[in-house]
Amino acid sequence: MHQRLRLYDGDGALSRILWLDGLVTGLNRGGSVDTLRRDIYIHGTADEHQLGVPTSHGCIRMANSDVINLFGRVSVGSLVTVED
Repeated sequence: MHQRLRLYDGDGALSRILWLDGLVTGLNRGGSVDTLRRDIYIHGTADEHQLGVPTSHGCIRMANSDVINLFGRVSVGSLVTVED
């Protein structure tokens, strides 16, 4: 996982972004499925009232206070498992 502080103005991610980098070639790494190249993140949102409703194009949206807390607790290279 790439950890970078980014402040966005316009795409709805207002607080922090944790960049995800896939590990499995053909599933989430490389080519058209590459998580990092497809800009798939964990990030805060301006639309917290829509959390729990599928509106993203693949990102994991969190309440801004939660993603700020998470951002301060993880480091670059942390393993993230996304489950349905």
